[in-house]
Amino acid sequence: MSDVPSFLGFPPPLLGPEPVRLAVPASGAGFFVLEKLAGVVWERSKYEEGAGVCDAVRAQLAQEKPEMVRCGVSHPVSVWPLEKELAGAGLLAERGEKAERWRNAFGSELLEFSFELLAEGEAGAEEMACELPVATHLSEARALISQGTGKKSRTVFTRRARCGRWSWWEARTNFPRWHQVRLHAAELGLRIVGETLYARGKDILLTELLPHRRLNKGEAKPLTEGLCLRLSTVDARRIGEAVFAAPEPERWRVLRKRLRQHAG
Repeated sequence: MSDVPSFLGFPPPLLGPEPVRLAVPASGAGFFVLEKLAGVVWERSKYEEGAGVCDAVRAQLAQEKPEMVRCGVSHPVSVWPLEKELAGAGLLAERGEKAERWRNAFGSELLEFSFELLAEGEAGAEEMACELPVATHLSEARALISQGTGKKSRTVFTRRARCGRWSWWEARTNFPRWHQVRLHAAELGLRIVGETLYARGKDILLTELLPHRRLNKGEAKPLTEGLCLRLSTVDARRIGEAVFAAPEPERWRVLRKRLRQHAG
């Protein structure tokens, strides 16, 4: 669908006090993929409060904003959830048959979700799997491992690169439950940088990556901001669609370069 815009704009206060632009990395018949930024709510729920992307899209469609209309979806519904703390690719499909096709594929575990994360940890294996059942806490906004109430979950972690005491990992699952990757990573001893809920993954300071840990002037600021975990790709080839990839955030590119230089 060549007429679909490359970006969608959201003026305040739809997604907060500042204007927000989200990339549209892919689209098709009755759906489009939208990049979600870390810290932005995808869809409101009892755990995710505040203005959400899905509601913001619907609000602008109701006003017949041209760039939203060009996406070719008049009544968009979300197919898979996206946690507020994560950046990544979300998919909005036309309500009805098209959305049900996607939701059935998601529920039948026909889609593969690949997450990218940066973590500390002394894990010796290059690939590890966690299959502990995940449940949501009854009164707190967090998940937990529960043999009694948890639902089956499986995450495979593959180390992609070592950078000093940190490693870049890929985490794959066919059905990402809420906070599953974060919880499974902690269970395997991987401390995701920026994680504070399930493990203690410290932010990375610029001084840690400089010779003699010195700056020319001023104080070092963290190179990381928030959780270093994002939904990087969604593989839908098993249902005849494509692999959808979310653009890598600029801060991640800078961090990757700094860590590569540090590791030599």
